[in-house]
Amino acid sequence: MPVKGSYEVTSLRQLQRYHHSTLNTFSDGETLVEAIHRRPGIYGPNPIAYLSLLARRPTLTLGDIEEALINDRSLVRATAFRGSLFLLASEDYPLYFRALYDTLSSTGMSRLRSEGFDEEALKRFGERLRAVAFTMPKSDADIIATLFPGKERRPGTDVERTILRKLCDIGVLIRTTTKGWKGNQFNYALAEQWLPEASLAPEQVDNARVDVVRRYLRCYGPARLEDAAWWTGLQVAEVRRVFEVLGREVVKFPVDGLGEGLVTLREVADQTRKGAGAVERILFLPLWDAYALGWRDRTRIVEPRFAPWVYDPAGNTTSIIVEEGRCIGLWQFRDSDSIAIEFHIFEPYANRLNAVRIAAEQHANQLAVVASAREVRVIERALPAPLADRPAASFLWPLGKEPVFRISDNDYDNPMDRRERQPNVLRSKFLDDERLVRPADETKEHARERPALRLGGAKPVLKADADKPVVVIASDGKQKQITVRAAPGKAKPPVAVAATKPAALRASAQKKPAKKAGKKR
Repeated sequence: MPVKGSYEVTSLRQLQRYHHSTLNTFSDGETLVEAIHRRPGIYGPNPIAYLSLLARRPTLTLGDIEEALINDRSLVRATAFRGSLFLLASEDYPLYFRALYDTLSSTGMSRLRSEGFDEEALKRFGERLRAVAFTMPKSDADIIATLFPGKERRPGTDVERTILRKLCDIGVLIRTTTKGWKGNQFNYALAEQWLPEASLAPEQVDNARVDVVRRYLRCYGPARLEDAAWWTGLQVAEVRRVFEVLGREVVKFPVDGLGEGLVTLREVADQTRKGAGAVERILFLPLWDAYALGWRDRTRIVEPRFAPWVYDPAGNTTSIIVEEGRCIGLWQFRDSDSIAIEFHIFEPYANRLNAVRIAAEQHANQLAVVASAREVRVIERALPAPLADRPAASFLWPLGKEPVFRISDNDYDNPMDRRERQPNVLRSKFLDDERLVRPADETKEHARERPALRLGGAKPVLKADADKPVVVIASDGKQKQITVRAAPGKAKPPVAVAATKPAALRASAQKKPAKKAGKKR
């Protein structure tokens, strides 16, 4: 791969700050569509798309996205890089379609062939839908009814979903409306009706691939050939040919600690080396965010020793806290009537605890607006085992699926975990970490409806623990023993206690049995 010209070695911290100011921050003068056009790789499914955009533009509303997706159709959800769903500028969709068509058309076909549906069957399905020529979006059930009319034998639900996806991949259908900011049950429109000016044909593929790799390097460079191949989903040999075509457009750009082979576009090399203005805002990026998945190299944004908590063995990335381009911790959130943000800061960045708490509360309030939540909680949690040592899909819950305390089975769902709920999850009424951040703007009425969160960092106490001596951790870090009095009336039976219940609490509960308020046994 001939690459002429080279720059002096740049530090990794300088590069992280540069990408934080460009990839992770939208400028005030950019429209939403322009920002996405310049930063390819924003993941498409809900609610990740909204969370990625909200982190970069805190003033964003759901209406802004709906306006671009549905009303003026300047944005589109479409399968692109690595065969995944992304949020794209509509003007860019034909380019990505041409460049990635070989991958898009072949992914998932082995499953369909095993059920008796090949490329010719998909072609017939497309002709059948175009013959109907519907102009308004239809539900998945309506589309399937059109594809399998009358008593024609229908496949299983999973095969139907694969057929719908493949019809989107090959440019027959477009995903349009959905219910709510977390839903992914899309309605579908004919691509030729929804985007009449878009030419979705696998033509001029080589030129399209050159442009796609050029855009990748402009946004994510410096990067290696392997990074570009992994990110786009193209073969390494195909990307190598693209680099040869780029020729003098590409320049070597060494970075301290990242090894050899890094290149970037000559047009952005000077700007990358000079860096950009500091962005002090702490970001809460969701799982599968564009920044964490920008490179195959897992050490670009996080210290190698913490990478096992950020990336799982399958390559999934979890929700991360980012400051100046560096991952300093993990976070997750639960939503119902309340928004609960749980976070953990990696040990070297413990001095940023207060700043992260403030940023977490601000982010929780932003989520509360879109989720119509009545209150927010911000909780610091302990660091669990690495993702590789935990069950599959643990990247959805980087700090643990079981909440630090639970009032009911329906409290605090993770909107990114859509798997079937398990009824036998152990309930814990005690915190499993050291500190609790006070909820913002808690009203007295709400405080009476649920376990109170005490000032000074004390742990919440449930009604089942009434009239028991309880050890709490105060704001000064010292343990104190207090007695909690029960309200008049019959107490609720205690819920199960986690095996990680603090030893001090177990000891105090065994030595001093509970008493009724104002009476002796």
